[in-house]
Amino acid sequence: MNMGLVECRTDLTGAQLEAAFKELTNDKAMRLVDLCGYEVNGQALYSAIWEPSKASDPVHDYIYYYAMNPTDYFLSNDLWIVQGYRPVRVNGYSVGEKTFIATIWAKGGGSDNSTNISHPNILNLPQHLREVRAQGNRIVDINCYAAYEPNPDYMGPGPAPLVWVTRFATIWTRSDGRDWDVSLPADSATYQTIFDRQVSLGRVPTRVSGFTQFGKQRFVTLFEGISGIDWGARHDRSPVDYGTDRLQFENESFRQTAVGGFSVGHGTGAVQRFNPVWVRRDSNNIIPGLANAFLRDFKAPGLSLAVAKDGRLVYAEGFGVADKITGKRVTASSQFRVASISKPITAAAVYRLVADGRLDIEQRVFGPGNLLSGLGTPVDSRAVKISVRHLLEHSCGGWSHDPPDPMYTKPELSARALITDVVTSRALENAPGTAFAYSNFGYCVLGRVIEQVTGQTYEQYVRQHILAPCGVENMFIAGNTAMERRPEEVTYYGLDGLDPYSLPVRRMDAHGGWLATPTDLLRLAVRVDGFPAPPDILPGRQIAHMTYPTGLPGSNGYARGWYVNSNGTWLQTWYHPGNLDGTASILVRTKDGYCWTAVTNTGRGNDASTWSGLDELMWKIHDRVDVWLFDGSL
Repeated sequence: MNMGLVECRTDLTGAQLEAAFKELTNDKAMRLVDLCGYEVNGQALYSAIWEPSKASDPVHDYIYYYAMNPTDYFLSNDLWIVQGYRPVRVNGYSVGEKTFIATIWAKGGGSDNSTNISHPNILNLPQHLREVRAQGNRIVDINCYAAYEPNPDYMGPGPAPLVWVTRFATIWTRSDGRDWDVSLPADSATYQTIFDRQVSLGRVPTRVSGFTQFGKQRFVTLFEGISGIDWGARHDRSPVDYGTDRLQFENESFRQTAVGGFSVGHGTGAVQRFNPVWVRRDSNNIIPGLANAFLRDFKAPGLSLAVAKDGRLVYAEGFGVADKITGKRVTASSQFRVASISKPITAAAVYRLVADGRLDIEQRVFGPGNLLSGLGTPVDSRAVKISVRHLLEHSCGGWSHDPPDPMYTKPELSARALITDVVTSRALENAPGTAFAYSNFGYCVLGRVIEQVTGQTYEQYVRQHILAPCGVENMFIAGNTAMERRPEEVTYYGLDGLDPYSLPVRRMDAHGGWLATPTDLLRLAVRVDGFPAPPDILPGRQIAHMTYPTGLPGSNGYARGWYVNSNGTWLQTWYHPGNLDGTASILVRTKDGYCWTAVTNTGRGNDASTWSGLDELMWKIHDRVDVWLFDGSL
């Protein structure tokens, strides 16, 4: 039973472990995150935990071994490091009189991780911990085990007799400032006293290692100062007790993070015991810390985000300040310029007209007899072949957002006048439909197409026919100046002296002009996401066409109003970022039923770093939150 959070398999033979790896890693694209071996009745058994793959961690970007002899393991370390792998888990165990290593090494996350390849004697553990701390590092994994080897204390004569020697393996990384401690070997009763004291100091057990030392059971535990999570840990549990523990914690939506399997006894008398750890990661515990870290790392005044799952609102909150001078806080009701998230809104409006039979996606736009014939004759004859579809997919052939982006020139002109000026004076770079070039101007043109077809302003049509059916009443085209701010609108802060209030935002209406709360954006997103509930405002055929990648070189999965991941771990993730001077935003729909959006009141128009930071923040939330404490309609 895993409640969809993790898959934990226990007491597997080597063949069963390999079959589980094929099923869960190769077939279901899950990540192996914990692995331990131990002896039971003279044979090796294994336990392992798999998690759903994280967006930042490709599922196949790690290696694992479950029965390496120590010599091969030691010789392989340097090779793995050269190949870019770093240790995630190291577990030693013995079967009979032979010692083996089970280990996981991964690329990407944990790039600073190091391990003590030699696995020192347990008597050296205190000195090792002092050295790790003195070097500005912290322990992230520890395992102690007994190995049958020559007595290190034997002084001769003759070969040293074989004895059981307790060794330890650790993994450490650069300290992130958190408090941590490792308890020294203790029997069960003493360990419980140590455990209670550590918890009273605000530390949480993250790894519990059981082993035999001098013929007695001993326990060593890594404790970390982690706030904002509920947790549970047990030690020295029999298989029956462990099974009961699992049911209890999993029924309460806890995620198991460690099995802690080990052996009591040796050979045919060996039995398994477990030291499992669980955490319960709910939205109210996890998200504030991540959001505040974003504000710190990007020096952002404020941030607002909202998350929907299966069409229901599960989180909406603001962080930081909406205005530095007044100190007004950002809330879930704060409104932000959303920049290029306006493009999926415009695409939805176009496809609504297509669904209603009022517009054909292949209709041509410029030139005599076409949709915007009144806006002048193109200087480039190829421009008369530009269709609505070309504008949606950024394949019109020119007028890209690369400097000089037409939308940032001649701010005194209206949108229609700007289109006339550009079309009649600037030639295309490619024939329509042959190349991708991201074009804000193209979506400005789509706004005028909507106006031409409907007889309404772009804003009026979208508010009436797209937003209102979604229950959205408070989205508007933003104003240009600080004086035009709406009552719940935040103040924007440009970077490097750039002025967010010098932009012609109202003219950017169809490509970058909307003002919204994240929750209102989700009210629209969940109604064009192709999922069963709530009902979509567009027919499935139009949604499928809108989100089908063009495949044009350099398009990076762009479809028509959305970027679409067409391969990899997050197949069929739709998204659109946005950035202007003073704002950055991200809107995402995932294949596993999530939609989310986040927006901040700082950023740079020609720099993707802030919206990329928002994207990373939201994927961390997706990966780390197991329990959503709110359930509301959208």
